[in-house]
Amino acid sequence: MIRNDISEYEYKKHYEPFLDNYNGYLDNYIIPDVVAFYLANSYYRKCLCNARYIHHVNSALSLFNYECNIKRLIPQIEKILKIKYNLIIKKTNPLRLERYF
Repeated sequence: MIRNDISEYEYKKHYEPFLDNYNGYLDNYIIPDVVAFYLANSYYRKCLCNARYIHHVNSALSLFNYECNIKRLIPQIEKILKIKYNLIIKKTNPLRLERYF
């Protein structure tokens, strides 16, 4: 847990870089992988509803209660879907995934 009895100077010098690094790690590694897993798992278990791609992404993100740049996230998700789960997006509204061969 992070201390809450710090000065503004300490915050800017120590905690702001820590939080930036932490958020960068989430944005680059954790969030895209989890959202791709969410979509792939839904697809392979036949649980995808007839919603838009962005709605599925937002549903997965809501589990984190975390804000991120979705426009930057989308290409990462699609890359992970293709490489790790052998899936490509055929249609975004409603979302349609297909096995990639």
